Amino acid sequence: MPLRSWHFSTQSTSTELRPQIWRDAMNAACLPHDAEPLHDAFEGDVHGVVSPTGIEFSRMRATPMTISGSFRDQQPALWIALLLEGRSMFLESGERIEVARGDMLYGPCGRDSTLELCADFGLLYVRVPTTLLHPGLVDPRRLTCGVLPGNASLTRVLGAMLRAVGDELEELNAEDIHPIEVALSEFMIASLARHHAMHALGDRKRSEHFLRICQSIDQQLADAELSINAVADQQRVSSRYVQKLFEEARMSFTGYVRDRRLERCRQELSSAAHRNLSVSEICFRWGFNDAAHFSRTFRAKFAMTPRECRKAGGMGEQE
Repeated sequence: MPLRSWHFSTQSTSTELRPQIWRDAMNAACLPHDAEPLHDAFEGDVHGVVSPTGIEFSRMRATPMTISGSFRDQQPALWIALLLEGRSMFLESGERIEVARGDMLYGPCGRDSTLELCADFGLLYVRVPTTLLHPGLVDPRRLTCGVLPGNASLTRVLGAMLRAVGDELEELNAEDIHPIEVALSEFMIASLARHHAMHALGDRKRSEHFLRICQSIDQQLADAELSINAVADQQRVSSRYVQKLFEEARMSFTGYVRDRRLERCRQELSSAAHRNLSVSEICFRWGFNDAAHFSRTFRAKFAMTPRECRKAGGMGEQE
């Protein structure tokens, strides 16, 4: 399945046409645009790609400008922005933060914020649908806008990947971008989950322990025998303690394991790299032990059957 892509540029266009071209570019990227007229020297270029699972990558290069407000008419999503070059200031809830090279901005789509781009700049703006993120770990309703510091190891790794995506955006195809989709959703969960867990659990030590438990579960999803007792033994705590942490985070152990397994299956059903695996093989590969139950559960979660998901990804039908 080919990627959807688009491109807008003010180069080689008359001054009179530039405002409309730039409004179209900002609308395509789901970014708010200023009603004020552009100055005569303004230049801008935006290239966008939409992946098969709906992740949108927009690389913007332009002369100094301010992006302020919010773009309301869009599906629920989280955004992240990486400054590729230039200088910027981020304003949110009255706070003014200088954005250093390597820092990453994030927030829920639809929430007002302001980014002042103070010099000629390059920016990669990414929108990730909330359906790709477990709501118990990253809930946009409880998430504010903020900055992931570039000196954090996880942010450095994510930033390096996104910088490479920005460099290669025109060359990527659906097969190339699938592992990027998977890695990006996992990076966002790992980077932003602490914010949600701290809010839900109200205690740093308990929230960090909860995240370690979730990460341990994620590493064992393929084990059909995975149980709350096994996880508790590994973490050297009681099963009741694990159950309590999930309750405080407003979810259950069983529901978390099921949803994460379903997401892994959905990713592979949509992936060209896994086209030779049958639906049943993918089902059993991620810890389900009943194909009929898996199909019913998948449909309840994603409003389509596994085979419909595979067809929607252009992978053809496998038994």
